[in-house]
Amino acid sequence: MTRCVLIGLALVALGGGMGAASSPAAGRTAAPRSEVPMSVQTPQRVQAALPTLHLLRTVRVLADLTARGTLTLDAPARAALRAEAQALAAAPTLGASAAGQSRERLLAALTTSQRTQLARAEADLARRAELLAARARFAAPDGPVNRTALLYSFQVPGGLGTVQVLLAQSALNPYRTPGPNAAVLERLHMSLTP
Repeated sequence: MTRCVLIGLALVALGGGMGAASSPAAGRTAAPRSEVPMSVQTPQRVQAALPTLHLLRTVRVLADLTARGTLTLDAPARAALRAEAQALAAAPTLGASAAGQSRERLLAALTTSQRTQLARAEADLARRAELLAARARFAAPDGPVNRTALLYSFQVPGGLGTVQVLLAQSALNPYRTPGPNAAVLERLHMSLTP
């Protein structure tokens, strides 16, 4: 008897009250949701954003390689990459088609060995993202997480925030708004300037 009284008093003291155990959902409010909930990141939205995500990753890796001096470019390649960086910074929108074409122009400015070097660096970045995802547990309050979107959040500047914005607005140009992608593009442009 005294044990039941002590447990009841402890529940009241902790704010649980006697009726709290009977209704686990009482008093709960829904967690605030992001613009595109992780579970609503449908394969169609992710597919629509993939060309832009590929471009963001390519520009990031190009900026890293040129800043470190790992990727040595001749004058025509630097000029072509610089012109493409300027076009990216000025484009009002950047949809899947434009992003894919821009990435192709960036790759076309490189030699075969430079493209191979870039592809290896991008593959290394993708492997690091896989390792990070394997060590972490991800859950969304509204359902399962889209793995592709999650992996790209480890590879693009701005992370998950950038991925979610692109899933919500597929024509958005992340290089036009101040932030990590604009900074990476500027860093690439500066490393290409003689």
